[in-house]
Amino acid sequence: MKFRFSKFKTILSAILLFLGLAGYSQQPKKVYESETGVTIDDAVFQHIDQEAYKLMEQRHPERFATLATQLVNDHVDLKLLGSLRKKLKPSDIYQKNISGVLVVATIYKCDDCPNNHIRASSGFVIAENGIAVTNYHIFKGDATNENSDLAVVVMDYDGNVYAVKEVLAASFNDDLAIFRFDPMGEKTKILPLGQDIVPGQDVSIISHPHSMFYSLTSGVATRSYLRNETKKTSITAEFSQGSSGAPVFDDKGNVIGIVSATQSLYNTDKNIQMVSREIVPVSRLKALIN
Repeated sequence: MKFRFSKFKTILSAILLFLGLAGYSQQPKKVYESETGVTIDDAVFQHIDQEAYKLMEQRHPERFATLATQLVNDHVDLKLLGSLRKKLKPSDIYQKNISGVLVVATIYKCDDCPNNHIRASSGFVIAENGIAVTNYHIFKGDATNENSDLAVVVMDYDGNVYAVKEVLAASFNDDLAIFRFDPMGEKTKILPLGQDIVPGQDVSIISHPHSMFYSLTSGVATRSYLRNETKKTSITAEFSQGSSGAPVFDDKGNVIGIVSATQSLYNTDKNIQMVSREIVPVSRLKALIN
């Protein structure tokens, strides 16, 4: 009887695993996790660094200086997913969309040592064949330096690291860049785009603030306004350096904006009173897509 029951359990486990029903504990641990779902942030940097070195040697990412010249492209033809309609809990939005969120890593030469280092930001996939989105300032901004920045790679949630090959379309005013990475034949999770939101609507972000990788924050939209002659939206969901280019989701899991910038607000005594968190509405991203 014991033999039969043991054999039954083995068969049942195999069936559940095949159907994807074996549970969270059955999912394989990633190379940068201490246990399933528990990220070691330093290990993420080490993993990207090691894989980026291999890509630089074997698959030759496009030179950073070349990517910067491609920011003049202003339109791209893409086929997008349809929007989702079912309301989700923040935890479900996280689990459903995390595989489509990228770490966007700029490889740069160090001034103080002979090694290359990595500067991490955020991005997300919007179409097949490695089509993704981040901020314009990741390729040309205050932190970039075409003399020392070598290339850009991306890492997905499973730990796969891919070379960025080209910038397809971009907007300086909107702080947006659509780019293509080489998925090396792998299928990547694609995130659906939604519609612009109005003040009071719920929002969530999955990003990498200060290299705290795959963090979830939530809040509401507070207002829409014009800056640099283009539409922006403020939200209360927190983000910081490293969150640039991250997707902002509505309560159904659609991308409704892209993290862009923060603005600290001070009183006359120069004491900080609040921080305005600015995102680019998804309509500005759609304006780059035919």
